[in-house]
Amino acid sequence: MQNYRSSKDFSDMHGLIMHTHNSDNVALRVDHLGLHKALCVLMGWNYSKPPDKLKAYKFLPANEAAANQDLILWPPVVIIHNTITGKGKDGRMEGLGNKAMDNKIRDLGVEGGKSKSLFGRDGHLGITLVKFGGDQLGLKNAFRLSEYFEKENHGHKAWSRLQSLIGKDDEKNPNLVKLDERTGERKRILYGYLATAADLDKLDFETRKKADIESRRDYGHRQ
Repeated sequence: MQNYRSSKDFSDMHGLIMHTHNSDNVALRVDHLGLHKALCVLMGWNYSKPPDKLKAYKFLPANEAAANQDLILWPPVVIIHNTITGKGKDGRMEGLGNKAMDNKIRDLGVEGGKSKSLFGRDGHLGITLVKFGGDQLGLKNAFRLSEYFEKENHGHKAWSRLQSLIGKDDEKNPNLVKLDERTGERKRILYGYLATAADLDKLDFETRKKADIESRRDYGHRQ
């Protein structure tokens, strides 16, 4: 009897991609390579480049990358980064709670979003998912929230550029933390964007399991 692997056997999408490309099972070689290609297409990655530790296969030419931005998660989700608030007394990371994030979103004039903080072994991951309804109104509100971050220059591209700068001195990084002139508090600068198919690996298991992929063109929206 053939033994099958579960997706839970892999810590992330990269591990699954490595497995499908490098499987030693001759009988299932074709099936594994087919799954490898399908996963790369779904994630917006370059299936023609062999996966390795450098993860160069994740980068597509500009025209292909732009085309993949058309495929959004459904129901719509906005991913918000840098929601960590510090370490608790137990040494675990803490972050903005769901109610606090819901209030921030409403203060921006965006309705209908339901926040979900993501946690790992060491506590809060600094990521909050804001889920919207699977209809035109939900999509409209998701776009409104993502457009707010874009106008503030705190969207997907800005967050991607920051990845190489994030380290132990995050609290001193003016791109991540700012001083509130009114209260004197140091506050985290939030970054957010509408989730696309390429962001599936950023979701928690339950959200990923329930997510579908849709074309934004089918709903008359473009960015």
